Amino acid sequence: MNRFRSLLMIPSIRESVGRVRLWYYLTLKKRWRTVESKHAFDLTLKHNLKLLKDFSNPRMDLLIRPLSVLEFLNNNSSVLVIGPRNENDLLKLLASGFTRSRIRGLDLMSYSPLIEVGDMHQTPYEDNRWDAIVCGWTLSYSRNPDLFSKELIRIAKRGCAIAIAVEYASLSYEEAVELTGYNIEDKGFQRINSVDQILQLFEGHVEHVYFSHDAPLKRHHTRAGLVRNPSSAAVIFTVRK
Repeated sequence: MNRFRSLLMIPSIRESVGRVRLWYYLTLKKRWRTVESKHAFDLTLKHNLKLLKDFSNPRMDLLIRPLSVLEFLNNNSSVLVIGPRNENDLLKLLASGFTRSRIRGLDLMSYSPLIEVGDMHQTPYEDNRWDAIVCGWTLSYSRNPDLFSKELIRIAKRGCAIAIAVEYASLSYEEAVELTGYNIEDKGFQRINSVDQILQLFEGHVEHVYFSHDAPLKRHHTRAGLVRNPSSAAVIFTVRK
């Protein structure tokens, strides 16, 4: 098992494993489910479905690598990944030493037995369920970030590590539509764009910040075109309850 986990650290092997499992569960087992959320922007499912076969994006390393070295987390820790799209994030957690049976994903769409279908604003989990919750680049799909943060606090154990990242962006609604043809967010919505704004959602429940990465290069898409690797605001903190 340890040797298999080590192999999953290699991006090409992890991508191959992920694609084979995607083909098996989606094509052979026809295990496809979706659910709607009134708290998510209308194009959330459509946008993420286009990226279902993407196993090469390394951005989740920004959260998983620092999370994996926190000494109060180990192979007995229960870990929830919100909005993983496919199994790539879960395979990265497995490669980082977490236990398969204690890793779960939650998304509005799923083909995988490791990813449950559900709404991050109203999850199917009991109070005080998780030791760690990872939410990479999914907060930006929420119309109701305050409800999202309250739900995470509810399902987090005391001292739970919460890891959240959002893409740094400066384009207006009109500029984004001009560039890509559509915008995920509703017109006039004020997006969360910094570590401070993320932490403000959890005001009164932030125990200790272990990692903070506030988009230091401020690299972002412009009207001139998309950039390959936009900056992200990312933070890992423990929950006070």
